Amino acid sequence: MLFTISAVAGLKAQDTTIHTLADPLPYMPKWEVTSNITLALSRFTGNVSRNLNDDPYLLMVRKFDATGMSAWRAGINGFRRRTEDMNGGFGGEVVRTSEENWASLVIGREWRRTLGSGFYVFAGVDGRGIYRTSQSKSVQFDGWSQTEIITKANEYGGSLGGMGGIGVKLHDRIILYTESILYTQMLQTERSFLVNGNNTTLESKTTFSVIPMVPIALFLTVQF
Repeated sequence: MLFTISAVAGLKAQDTTIHTLADPLPYMPKWEVTSNITLALSRFTGNVSRNLNDDPYLLMVRKFDATGMSAWRAGINGFRRRTEDMNGGFGGEVVRTSEENWASLVIGREWRRTLGSGFYVFAGVDGRGIYRTSQSKSVQFDGWSQTEIITKANEYGGSLGGMGGIGVKLHDRIILYTESILYTQMLQTERSFLVNGNNTTLESKTTFSVIPMVPIALFLTVQF
């Protein structure tokens, strides 16, 4: 990711108007809207194995203070997936339904320092909330009786830590940056198994961990 930013900066250096980009914040922005463009770049290069669910946020909004060099930030990532299929045979009819929901919310504070030639560095602190739930339901009817089997898994928790990175200004209002994080995380995991309403707890645990993430994502920002 740093190589990509360096390559972009090298092309930008050929612009005869580079003196106007010496400061990545030539005016005082009020808002920034950021999108994670890692998947788009991965598809362009033929590498589609990147999982954006690993990233704390897919979209982010920043609100700057009067100096234009510090901001409150809020980001979100998540998805919802549901599948259903039906199979029939000599053993009876089976209907399977699977549903998965995942959400990540990040709120933090960020400070920036200009380096010149369009580059800047930033650092700050983040708090993150995590929620994930999945359920698989299977209903079998053999012509005489019905059996319902449900498997549930829930994860929820939060993390707190620092982040930092480097960015480069591509245009008057467009920024490309990457960042790394270091979070301390608490996660509660619960799994259960139900047969016709009779519940069996398979797992219930609390996990504490330190989550480091090197700069593996690229973000494109537009200022307002």
